[in-house]
Order: sequence, then structure tokens, then C-alpha cells
Amino acid sequence: MAPQSTLKTTQKTNHNKKQGAKSAKASPSAPVATYSGRGNQTIVRKSNDLIQNAMYSLSLSQQKLMLHIFAMIKPSDTELPRYEMSIYEFLKLCGVDPHNGSMYKQVKKNIEDIANAKVQWIRLAGTQKITMFRWLSSATIDEGTGKIVLTLDQSLKPHLIQLKEFYTTMNITYTLPMKSQYSLKIYELCKSYQNLYITKKEKGEPLVWNIETLKKQVDCNAANWAHVRRTVLDKAKSEINGHTDIYFDYEVYEKDRQRVIAIAVTIEPVDKQVADDKLNEITKSMSNRVRSKKGKLTLAETGTLDDDPNVLTLEYVSVPETTIPYSYGATPELLRQELEIKAEPDKLIRELTADEMDAVRTIIDAMVKMAGTPRGNDKMIDGGNATFFQTMNNVIDNCGGLRRWFEGVATRYAAKVIPVARTKSAPLPYLSRAILEDLENYRIYVTGGMPEEVEDDYGAPETPDIVETADFVETDAEPVNQLVPEDAATKKEVTAALLRYIDRDTLSARLTTGQMEAFEDILQMTAYFCRRNVKGKDDGMMEGKANMQFLDALNKVIARYESLTPLFEAMSVMMDYDTYWKDLMKNPRIKNPKLVFQSEVEKALLMPSAVIGEYTARKAQSDTGHTLHREYNWTKAFDEE
Repeated sequence: MAPQSTLKTTQKTNHNKKQGAKSAKASPSAPVATYSGRGNQTIVRKSNDLIQNAMYSLSLSQQKLMLHIFAMIKPSDTELPRYEMSIYEFLKLCGVDPHNGSMYKQVKKNIEDIANAKVQWIRLAGTQKITMFRWLSSATIDEGTGKIVLTLDQSLKPHLIQLKEFYTTMNITYTLPMKSQYSLKIYELCKSYQNLYITKKEKGEPLVWNIETLKKQVDCNAANWAHVRRTVLDKAKSEINGHTDIYFDYEVYEKDRQRVIAIAVTIEPVDKQVADDKLNEITKSMSNRVRSKKGKLTLAETGTLDDDPNVLTLEYVSVPETTIPYSYGATPELLRQELEIKAEPDKLIRELTADEMDAVRTIIDAMVKMAGTPRGNDKMIDGGNATFFQTMNNVIDNCGGLRRWFEGVATRYAAKVIPVARTKSAPLPYLSRAILEDLENYRIYVTGGMPEEVEDDYGAPETPDIVETADFVETDAEPVNQLVPEDAATKKEVTAALLRYIDRDTLSARLTTGQMEAFEDILQMTAYFCRRNVKGKDDGMMEGKANMQFLDALNKVIARYESLTPLFEAMSVMMDYDTYWKDLMKNPRIKNPKLVFQSEVEKALLMPSAVIGEYTARKAQSDTGHTLHREYNWTKAFDEE
């Protein structure tokens, strides 16, 4: 009886405080859940139907927000609560920096996005019913007090309240480090199917997921298996296995010719101690981040500012594998700390010499300066150089941090790059150029082979000796003679501009007939990419008619070699028409050889130094009569498995 008495008192108090307030569709007996009272709850209980059969489109931060709201429901609740929180608390739950200004605009935008996102059931076989509803039935923002009141749609009640069977329990702390919306949804699916998996495993049967159904469940519009595998499943596998209490894996189960239509999944619980350690690590990281926040907003701006360090938020997690926000470019000391975390010096020191560790520290010093310095046409976002952060974060995301990259480059920087930089009149530009290029071509330097989840389309490279291709050019000033957007006004003009940097006579003397045929087509395809404007894919990359992504990549080659000849020679030899097209035509998996050719040219143009380095290494080994360490396999990318 005590809980009922408490509930009545709460209802009466709430009635007195909120008399006259509108709360459409809310139950008259609905309790009030405040963030200060329930915000540290992390256990969510959801019906399996809501996890497995509902289709909806929410961003990653919005998914996490809804999970936090669901976690505020207590098992003893008999009605969906109305949720009260300050604007400051709401912004933290949304993953938005509460200190970043334009508060009410950000609050309204997030609430509108969630309120407008419909939930729709996947139609079950043999039924005619499709249920649709919204997450929120009402939302109130009181700008006077800085308070927000949210009311969930009553259609959610049977899926969140007084659950007795067919429901899933999970600790949302495990989802906080996740960077992919697909990872979070697949984690929920795994938790909801885990008991079924164990039951089937005991019977010797697989748990099978249909790919088309899975795409609906995770809101993925991918048109082919390769996209689903790389973007959805492999990313989820990496994040789930790295951060949560379960182990997830999959294998192809059923195919229709070359089309994958079903997978068999593995959902094993990890050791309890391992799960607890992961939980503690995430909690500690989040708590440290909350305690380190400075410059909090005033009470007049936000309402209540209860900042309990034990409350988990959706802010940046400081661990080796998480990418670094642009804003750290404007805070050098914080960035330095994060780079050291990503480098994992306690592990590096066991692998590197004292000189190599000094080189790592010099590289970090240079990276700190690069991060906050505008260079050429690079965009600055939140005080950070966008080009630098995108390049660095790509390595962090793909390699689980920077440690393995530092291991790969430390010897070369200690022995050559840094000593040469010290002889320059402007050492930092020289060093910066080297670092940025080596980050772009991280696959060459990452030691011990690429981790499974980041294998490229050619398979994981083994650990070759690093072959020096050429010294970096003096970089006291930006090169003047480079490709510019005006060169791409017409296809004829961009072709002529490319030929300014290509020594056709040299190529004719070095290349075979088949290689020269490849060169002519590669040249035309390059001209196409320099002007390509594919809606969606090239958004933000166009300047006039020029695609700056490709022009910038080519300009880096020009800056380093004062020519495009090395790149086009490498591409022409590797795509020698006397052998390349024969291999494509013989491969039964390849239905459109021209599309394969276009895709390979695109990849080569976006990673030119990797292509030149690969070609140079092969040529050096061939000239000395040694067997090549690894053949360049152009067709392996199109394997379905």
C-alpha cells in the first residue's frame, strides 16, 4: 500500500503545480518522472515486438535520448510517466553541448525531429494490420523556468509498462560509446533474440536473419550485400564486441545465385567479469568527462543545473578508439591529452626505442598545431581544421586508435623525416605535409596487418618493409602551380590541364601497348571524376564545375613529385589492358567490367600515394628478381563473401 499512497501524494502535488497545463493524451494518474530523480537509471525494459517489429528513423543521438527516457521508467510504474527535465539536462541527453549557445533552437529542433518520426510495425506474414504512432504525444518548453515536459504516446504503454513476458532487458551504458545508429539497433536485436539463439544452439539449429527484414529493422536503404556487410554488420560487430556484454558474429547462410538473402548469427554472452570491466570503464570515462566540464551556464539561462558526476551523459568518451571532435583543435592541451590516449604510450614504450618515442612526441606536437591551424583552402569547423580531423579520425575509426599507426611510422620519422625537417627553414610545414600524407595512407604503415573489421577490398595487407618513394618537397610556401577549379570548366580543358603535369613521351617509352591503352582511358576517366557531380555523393565537394575532392588529391601528388607522371604510370601498369581486362572478363562474379574499372580508378585517385607506393615496391622487388610480397588483386573486391 505504501507505493499507492506515495503515488497519490505525487498526483495531488503535481495537480496543484500544473493546474491548467495541457497534457493531451496523458493519463490522469500518470506519475511525474524528473531527471534529477530518475536520470541515473540505466536499465531499459522493452517488449520484443517494439524492438523486432517496429520501423522508425531516428539519428543515433535521438535513439540514445529515447533509451534514456525509457530507462527512467520504473518496474513499479503502472502508467507512462510525464518527463520533466531542465533544458541543460535535455541537451546533454541529446548529445548536444549545452555550452554551445542557441539553446532553445537546438531543443526545439530535437523535439520536433522526434515528434515527427513515426513508428510503423513491419507487416507480419498473413496479416492485414499495420500500426502507426508517434513517440511523443505532447511536449512543453517553459522558457521562463528552463523546464521541458515530455509525454510519450500511449501506444507505447504495453511495450514499456508492467512487462511480464517476451521483453528484453539491457543496460544502456553499453551503448554510449557507439558511433553508428546501426550498431545500436543491432545490439537491441541481439539482446532480444539472445534467448532464442541459445535455445536453437542447444538443438543444433542456427538463428537465421533475413537480410531484407534486417534492413527494415535497422532502417537501412542499402541496395547490395557488400554495403550491408561493411556499413551495417561489420561496424556493429566491431562496436558490439568492443563495448558490450555480448559477442556478435555472422556468416552467410543462404544465397540466391550471388545475392545474399540470409545470415546465421552468433549471440554469445561474454564473461561477467569482462562485461563488468567494460561497464566500469565506460562509466569512469563519462564521469571524468562530466567533472572536467568548465564554464557552465547560469541558472537564469538553463534552470536547474544539477550536475551529478554519477549521471551518465552522451558526451564525448575519452578512450583510444573514439574519434576526436573538431572543437579540440581550439584547445591544444586537451587535444594533446587525447592524442596521447589514442597513442597508448604504455604499449608503445614496450615496442619502440627511446629515439622512436621522442619521434612520437614530436609528431604529436606537430599534430596539435595542425589541428588548430587553417591551411590553404581547408575548412575550419568549431575551431578545428576539417581536413586534418577527418583524416586523423578515419585512422582512429578504422584502427581502433592511433597506436598501431605510430608504431608503423616511428622508425622512419626518427631516422629520416624529423632530421630532414630540422634542416628546413620552415620545419613545421614540411613535417605537417608528411604527417597528413602518412595518415591518409595509414594502411602502408599500420603494423601487424589490418584488424579484421577494417580489411580493405583487397584483403588485409601483410607487414611489408616500408619502401621510400621520394623525399617530401620543401614546403615553406604552398605550391603555386597546381590544378585550380577553373581548369575543370569543360572536359576538354580539364584533360588539357592534366596533361600539363604528365610526360606522355616518358610514358610512351616506358609502357607497353596495353599499358598505354590503359593510360588513355584512365586519363579520360580522371577528367570525368574531376568534374563529377553525383547528387548526394559529392555534396559539399563542388566548386563551380570542379570536384575538389579529386583536384585536392591530384594536387598532393603534384606538390610531392612536381608531376602526375608517377601516378599515371603506376595506374597504367597495374591496369595493363593486356592482362587486366582478361582477368575481369574471366571472373564470373563480375557482371559489369566497365563499372569495376571506374571504381578502381576512383579509388586510385583518392589514395594516390598508396598506389604509387605499391607500384614502387613491386617494381623494386621485380628489378632485384625477388618474388613480390603481395600481388595487387583488383578483382577480390567483388567477392560476395
